[in-house]
Amino acid sequence: MYKYQPLPPVSKTGRTPPFTRILTLFPSTSPPPPSPDDSEPFHGTLAITNLESTQPYEALSYTWGTADPETYIWLDDLPLPIKPNLAAALHFLRPSPGQPPRRLWIDALCIDQSSLEERSRQVQYMRLVYKYCQRVIAWIGLKQESEATEVAFEAGKVLSDVSRLVADLRKDAAAMEDGVVRDVVGNALGGLPEGALLNLQKLFDREYFHRTWVVQEIAVANVAVVKSEELEMSFFDLVSTLLFVFGNRPGGKIETNTSLDVWYLIFTRQSGAHSGHVRLTEIPGSLGPLLDLLEQMRAFKATDLRDKIYSVLGICDEGLQPITTRTHITQRSDRWLRGLTTAITGVQNFVNDRNPDLGWGIPAALKPDYTRPVPEVYIGLAKFLISKMPMFLDVLSYVQHRTTPTPDDPYPSWVPKWFESKSVTVFRGGDFTAGICTPPLGDFFQSRIQRAFSSPIPGTLIMDGFHVGVVHRVSNVMNFGSDGHSKTESVQRAWTELLPNMPFPGANGSRYITGEPLDVAFCKALSVHPMGAVVGHVMSNSMDGFHFSTSASEMNRQIATGISDAAVGAFLSGLAGEGDEVLSAESEKARVTFRNAVGVYCYGRRAFLTREGHLGIGPPVMQEGDEVVVLFRGRMPYMLRRGPTHHVFLGDCYVYDDNIMRGLVTESVRHGRGGPPAGLYEIR
Repeated sequence: MYKYQPLPPVSKTGRTPPFTRILTLFPSTSPPPPSPDDSEPFHGTLAITNLESTQPYEALSYTWGTADPETYIWLDDLPLPIKPNLAAALHFLRPSPGQPPRRLWIDALCIDQSSLEERSRQVQYMRLVYKYCQRVIAWIGLKQESEATEVAFEAGKVLSDVSRLVADLRKDAAAMEDGVVRDVVGNALGGLPEGALLNLQKLFDREYFHRTWVVQEIAVANVAVVKSEELEMSFFDLVSTLLFVFGNRPGGKIETNTSLDVWYLIFTRQSGAHSGHVRLTEIPGSLGPLLDLLEQMRAFKATDLRDKIYSVLGICDEGLQPITTRTHITQRSDRWLRGLTTAITGVQNFVNDRNPDLGWGIPAALKPDYTRPVPEVYIGLAKFLISKMPMFLDVLSYVQHRTTPTPDDPYPSWVPKWFESKSVTVFRGGDFTAGICTPPLGDFFQSRIQRAFSSPIPGTLIMDGFHVGVVHRVSNVMNFGSDGHSKTESVQRAWTELLPNMPFPGANGSRYITGEPLDVAFCKALSVHPMGAVVGHVMSNSMDGFHFSTSASEMNRQIATGISDAAVGAFLSGLAGEGDEVLSAESEKARVTFRNAVGVYCYGRRAFLTREGHLGIGPPVMQEGDEVVVLFRGRMPYMLRRGPTHHVFLGDCYVYDDNIMRGLVTESVRHGRGGPPAGLYEIR
């Protein structure tokens, strides 16, 4: 059996080049065309090389698969077992007789997978491997008769041309308004062979597009092709067709757990196009902040759960510029802090570019280490994200429990399990600051960190905050289809479950604690006023998914409040039967805005009413008797369950009360100007 030669050791003082191995794959002796049924053995050699000075090579991006090895590759005349999907790829990558050998980087062969130390070291080079290669070959598997792979590739090539045309037309406002884009798209779809679009959708359902490591491999590539046997096309052309796939997926059910949006994000960055629903970043090569990417990639799969974190470090802000993880720069006026950050980042990049193994300035939580147990990796990342200045609790909003946490769970209830699929849409993009205010003079950052993790009981988080209320009633978990009628029925059911003896709309003239009509307040709670209506408005102004006229972040609060008020009013008027005879386009758009907001934020959550009279929406595992609290430095209120010795964290929530959501109550509490008493919460 083949035995790996160890890589040169890492120097503790001088520079260590990024060493890896390159496979030289020898040509076949059988005449073309290649076939997966060919029994001729694979032969090649592995050579240690410096990535910065090696000869040109290609890098393979593929999925390992779960099947056991069935064949071998002979390296220096010694066998090394390989899995079926890699063997299939090698059949179509192996040069034909008379052609020169092919230089390839393939993780299963070029990394000694039996060495945890080498795996940890090589993961730090992964970005360089795919960045320096001539091109990345994305092997998606053999052709499948059931999906007519040839037809799917042809459809991809046609629609990628249409995508480029649409991008050009988007620059012309008149073309957008006159429906030119809609006509172009309609003609393109109508000209495809019957079933072609469905075959293209099936192509994106393949395992390749749902594995975590392949995202980085494609995101950093200068040139990438997608390959299935002899079929080949530009990878970025293929993912550009997601513009069409997104709008034509069958079923009608709300999708909260999809990986296709990540691929479209990569296409957007690669092509330079952008629209209001894509979050851009200032850091070159990054797809966005770490938390955003971890959330977007919940649907992706990884054999080793540590890779759910490690695989995004090479494509996120914090992984590429680790100094940004040390603090949040929240104001453009923080020029001195920005200048200091820029200077330190420059030094850090200089050192790490010349010796990646040192990892100078990189927090331990962001260094791949396969010797650490999986729970320790997840807990360490959560603790780090809480500890960095100025100790915002954003990471808590990404906890999504599908079942009630139990004491024997190795993960504390406040630690996100990024390996679990997405169940709800995170509350983000608004200006909510429930637990944030100008800190009092006696608030010392370092002492808060020490207290947060000061408990002798492992996995305990100690935070200060205040009590908002106790849950009195909860609705069932809200699940519905993508159509407006289904969403409307869900809103009506939630009202009946919370307020069973009141008509809806109308509520017999009852008032909410803000003085508004109760039915208005209820709808604002379910639509996450005003942020949800802004998101709904952006969605309703899109043109078949191609263009968002206004970004949610571009609206000030006054405009957002006006949109929300109009959306709720139109929805309630429609339920009451007002204006049915003459339904204006403006009113209908406002109703769609409301239903869109409900679709985004209510799906998978429960509506609740507290004993104190607050309405809101919260996590699916909440129940009557749970406690709504505000924790200082948290943007949202949180739902906790009180136990004999500690609290269990259930998730964040939205409470319809501007004084709470905008941090005005926190301001009063922290500066001793009234409000509920502050206290400590011990969470496990």
